[in-house]
Amino acid sequence: MTDAHLPDPVEGCRCEELLEHLFEYVDSEMNDQDRERLHRHLTECPTCQEATDAETKIRLLLRRSCREVAPNTLRMRVITQIGVLRAGGTIH
Repeated sequence: MTDAHLPDPVEGCRCEELLEHLFEYVDSEMNDQDRERLHRHLTECPTCQEATDAETKIRLLLRRSCREVAPNTLRMRVITQIGVLRAGGTIH
């Protein structure tokens, strides 16, 4: 988490604060006290819950998408075509 301290844990949390620290919250990059305070707000605020759910789903989708590996035949074709282009040839 950044050096900026969140308000006193006894105080409530506002939507603006949760959204400002959304990435830190989703990534669990904040101390337990701040995370718990934001979590309490989140359980009572459908708007912030929706934003948190959307961010979590986007991250899962990106993680899943980045796992795919191109087939070897495609990789070899691309490597060959790059070699042809570097040698000054053209691709048809």
